[in-house]
Amino acid sequence: MLALSVQEGDYITIGDDIVIQIYAQKGKLTRIAIDAPREMPVVRSKLVEEQGATPECMKRFRSSKP
Repeated sequence: MLALSVQEGDYITIGDDIVIQIYAQKGKLTRIAIDAPREMPVVRSKLVEEQGATPECMKRFRSSKP
């Protein structure tokens, strides 16, 4: 997993089709914009975890934190 420090206005690209932009930061709240193809599902963690699921990448990330 890649972990980055970003500032307002920064953006991250994933492949040629996905852009994630940080467009506002206030205290603990960060607002992002995601531009991805419609066929690419984009789901908030709250919704995934409400269904009792946790993606494998997040399980690895959480277990590696000090």
